[in-house]
Amino acid sequence: MSQNQSYLRIEPIEKGFHVVKILVYFVSVLAALVGVGRSLAQSVSVEEVLMRAYEANHELAASKANVEKEQALISSSRSLQNPRFGLMQESGMNASQNGMGPMELWSVSQEVMFPTKYFSLGRQQEFKAEAAEEEYRYKRLEIRQRALTSYFHVYALSRISALFRVQKETLREISRIAETRRATGAVPQQDEMKAHVELTKIENEILLTEQELVEAQAELAALLDQDIHSQVKFDAEDLRLPKLKYSPETVSRRALDQSRMISAERNRLAESEERLRFSRLSYLPDFMLTFRKPLGEFSQGYAMGIDLSIPLWFFSKQNSEVNGAHFESQRARRELQKVQRQVEAEAASLGQRVQTLLRLLQIYDKALIPQSNSALNSSRAAYRAGRVGFQDLLDAERLLYSIRVEYYRHVEKFVETLTKLELMVGEGLSDLPFDEN
Repeated sequence: MSQNQSYLRIEPIEKGFHVVKILVYFVSVLAALVGVGRSLAQSVSVEEVLMRAYEANHELAASKANVEKEQALISSSRSLQNPRFGLMQESGMNASQNGMGPMELWSVSQEVMFPTKYFSLGRQQEFKAEAAEEEYRYKRLEIRQRALTSYFHVYALSRISALFRVQKETLREISRIAETRRATGAVPQQDEMKAHVELTKIENEILLTEQELVEAQAELAALLDQDIHSQVKFDAEDLRLPKLKYSPETVSRRALDQSRMISAERNRLAESEERLRFSRLSYLPDFMLTFRKPLGEFSQGYAMGIDLSIPLWFFSKQNSEVNGAHFESQRARRELQKVQRQVEAEAASLGQRVQTLLRLLQIYDKALIPQSNSALNSSRAAYRAGRVGFQDLLDAERLLYSIRVEYYRHVEKFVETLTKLELMVGEGLSDLPFDEN
């Protein structure tokens, strides 16, 4: 089977396996997966799972609200302070001043910073808003990773549970063969007893797998903000393995350009550097513009004034502000370099792991599963003919189903590792659903 047409499916144990029996097993699996009372089976695709996760996740909604808040503050960061309105009346005057009458005035004043400071404050808020936007995109990718991992986790467990049920029927078939041969005296009674022991062990495996499946279903339902008793079923019995678009060996280089974590840190560094420039502007004067006008008979006159701030205490105030902003920019630069190295190293590690898991899945699909299936059929025929012992038959049966269980466990790990890699890189590297929002 080629990689492009690789599908996950449960092979028939032997060519003579009756269709009706398979249907009975499939119905029993579905019955086991459906809960009691409020349980509701829902058929959802990968795209629907992601859509529901995006719509229902409260962390994502909170992150989006933070982005909108930071964007809304951009215009206010460039705005003037509120103007001041005042009234003044003279009192406690001497006789000559009283002869002229008390003076009453109203005034309006406006504080204005040096013009370039407004531009710098606006740039700081823009970088802060862009960092929040990148954090939101990273959170969205994180929700995607969790949803896809949980979805394929439920899928793998449902297939493993079905495998154990088919294995149970296989052991019953083997047990009947042992009973037939014991009745003729060809084999000892221990063969039949061993078969019953194996059946009991499979019952335990089924119980444990179903418990794990219930937990996985509840986790997925919680992620989708649904009733935890609701169950997920799949549009098709088998899901196709994701296909890679890029070679995993090259993703570490792509991560430096595409990673949302790195982009957020770059914006934080730009914000800190802009804050450093703003602190240096504190040596420039600010202004206070004032307009005064008297009331009453003197209302024809008016006064206008302008005050300038003087950085007289620069040696203790402005210098310390500049130094603090300088060290903050140095910290942000080091933080960016640390995140770059972490992302690059983790992307390279995850890329290698994805490549290894993909090769393992190909080995299982093309070699191990067909070979173990043939070995079981051969052992069964040899046992009927008396050429091999019962233990050899049980070993062949255990090998086949352990390999199939391992296969689905590797499928789950492959999807989890691949989605972690896409989260780290910030880009879709496979044909799994990926959006750029």
